[in-house]
Amino acid sequence: MKVLIIGPLGAGKSSLAYRLNKEFGLPRLNLDEVCRSPADGSYYPQDVQFAKLEAFAAAHTDWVAEGCQKYLYEKLSPDLIIDMRISRLTAIWRFTRRFIKAKKLIGKQIDADLPVQAYHYRKITLSKIRSYDAINQEINAEIADFLAQAPAPVLTCKSFKDYSKIFEYVAQSVSFIFLAPADIS
Repeated sequence: MKVLIIGPLGAGKSSLAYRLNKEFGLPRLNLDEVCRSPADGSYYPQDVQFAKLEAFAAAHTDWVAEGCQKYLYEKLSPDLIIDMRISRLTAIWRFTRRFIKAKKLIGKQIDADLPVQAYHYRKITLSKIRSYDAINQEINAEIADFLAQAPAPVLTCKSFKDYSKIFEYVAQSVSFIFLAPADIS
């Protein structure tokens, strides 16, 4: 099963992707890691991004991908889309907490193991929070446009409380996919 998780910054896309990875063994792809260098957070050229995306898709028949870069996720062919758009205030609160968390971790011995997103959050400023809020509003508009012509079924996930319905849907789909033809009546 191919699962695409989309939503704004702070929606919980990575958390859900990790859980789906562990629960169902689906290889995970974070679109931030496709488009940004883990060394300094700078963007790769777009042809490199597309090549990385194509290589991942070619190497895996099943996967879970998550991100908010429409130009990347619209190139994928998912079997299920999970819409993680959350309220504006919830998003602001979550990415403000990320600034605080990342600031505590940057420069420590575990620095090399930090996900690429941590580098987005090196300095907390009110203007950066406003900028992220504006970006989230754009992301939500892009997601609405994409979902208006969704190429696959869409489930909504607003919080951890919705994980059970997602796991149930994926479990049913995965077991259906893996049934041998003789098992289908």
